[in-house]
Amino acid sequence: MKWHFFWSLAVVWLVGMGVSRAQSGATMEPVVAALEPVALRTALARPLPESKRTVIVPAREDAVLGLTHYSKEEFAAAGMDWDRFMEKAMAAATRLLVSIKPIVARDQAGQIAYVKLKSDRPFTASVVLSPRMVPLFQGFLGERIVALMPDRNTVYLFSRNFGGFQAFGQKIIDEQADSLYPCSIEAFEISREGVKCIGGFDDGADPPPTLEPPLKGELPRKATPPGDPPGSPILPSLVPRRSELPPVPRREEVPPVQVR
Repeated sequence: MKWHFFWSLAVVWLVGMGVSRAQSGATMEPVVAALEPVALRTALARPLPESKRTVIVPAREDAVLGLTHYSKEEFAAAGMDWDRFMEKAMAAATRLLVSIKPIVARDQAGQIAYVKLKSDRPFTASVVLSPRMVPLFQGFLGERIVALMPDRNTVYLFSRNFGGFQAFGQKIIDEQADSLYPCSIEAFEISREGVKCIGGFDDGADPPPTLEPPLKGELPRKATPPGDPPGSPILPSLVPRRSELPPVPRREEVPPVQVR
């Protein structure tokens, strides 16, 4: 009886989320990229470039469940290969990216600390795949951006020219662990050449399982700059304890970014 009660509550909550999303006027995207921890071992999953812990999974938006993964049979029946899937998923990510109102957080000196992107769309983390990311935010963050995605609804963006994202280590680990839909504790560099992992925060967990190499055409790859070896770790010593986290910067809202 108890489990039946909790299951009923869960169904009511999921249906409510679906109704809310439908009432908001958002169109369900038929093809999106779900970014997930490799530990979920989802079918059709492929790693992001240089990543050991984060994968891309073909999915579609679902009015009740949020996201539904494509099975191998559904993927084949849709006539998609990986390149075609990524083309559609990146287009969906761009449509979502330009609809989100970014929140700019500033430090005590008034300098931009980071930009936060958050929405109720369950593929929000995939906006890091959009080719419009750098053109839209280079005025804030420069042409090399670091993205952190602790859960599927939240993305933090930092300038790669500064190490501010390092101080978010424990925050990202905690948010990912507490999330119903976790995404990643890795950091990703976004440039005009594409997306790649630059390391992962140390949460003390066992090493992730070995991943298959990304398929040809999965994502644009970027040449590794000198002194920044592939998959270079973000050292555990740089991940502060909770008591050492910096004060939360004040935030300001900015108008939605316009596509030119």
